[in-house]
Amino acid sequence: MFALELGGNKYAWDSFIIMGLFAAFALLFIVFLLVERRAAEPIISYGMFRKRLFAASSAAALFYGAAFITAAVYIPIFVQGVMGGSATNSGLILLPLTLSSVVASQVGGMLSSKMSFRRIMIFSAVVFLLGMFLLATITPDTSRIILSVYMMITGFGIGFSFSVLSMSAIQGMEMRQRGSANSTISFLRSLGMTIGITIFGIIQRNDFKGQLTEKLGAASRNMPAGADPQHMLTPEARELIPPQVMEKISSALSLSVDHTFLWALIPVFFALVSVSMMGAGRMQFAQGPSAAPKQKRA
Repeated sequence: MFALELGGNKYAWDSFIIMGLFAAFALLFIVFLLVERRAAEPIISYGMFRKRLFAASSAAALFYGAAFITAAVYIPIFVQGVMGGSATNSGLILLPLTLSSVVASQVGGMLSSKMSFRRIMIFSAVVFLLGMFLLATITPDTSRIILSVYMMITGFGIGFSFSVLSMSAIQGMEMRQRGSANSTISFLRSLGMTIGITIFGIIQRNDFKGQLTEKLGAASRNMPAGADPQHMLTPEARELIPPQVMEKISSALSLSVDHTFLWALIPVFFALVSVSMMGAGRMQFAQGPSAAPKQKRA
């Protein structure tokens, strides 16, 4: 994270510090893998990944997390910086995304008892892919209603992953492994969010700087807050910028956010590939008390 955040910004990509951070990451990651193989109680049990359903669910959780955090972060930035909303309004406008994801999570939980995990998650990934593509088409002229509809579609696609992946991860696991399996899924989703916001943050920031340079030319160097949109979103900062310049800044910010959403289609696509490899696994129900005697007589 430090290497990705500082590279090309504070330090050159080929600088000793950045190369050293990448080298340290590679070395420590190898050490982590070796230690986990020998640990009596590993943080992540490699044996669980031999199960197809768990491995596919884990990969999907990682990619869902990377794409989800992009929508959750850059929609408010778009609303505040392009549509001129306040920080409070930009937070409230995420309600369609949040509510639709909650509904989808409940629906996914109910459907898991009737059909395979793969079938549910393929539908989820396709809807998620459609939602992110629609978000990549928003412009300064997009209305709040249309944006809310796009968020509802995106949230509905995301929501299934919160319930279904948690259930698919523990299917076929021994009772003593289920806690570890569930926590591993949560960890990988959080890891995906961390990696996603770092990588896509770099993409958006560099794209925004490039758009500012293209639209404002040399004048972009004299911006009071630099090329960081966060400093331009407050009402106080907007009042200091001439309307003609603010329009170009909003356009540049809009394009950079759109391009970021387009890049975010990549992890959604990989999530679709991951869930398609989940197999025909379905929810397994515990046998009742009467099942044990029948098994013994058999």
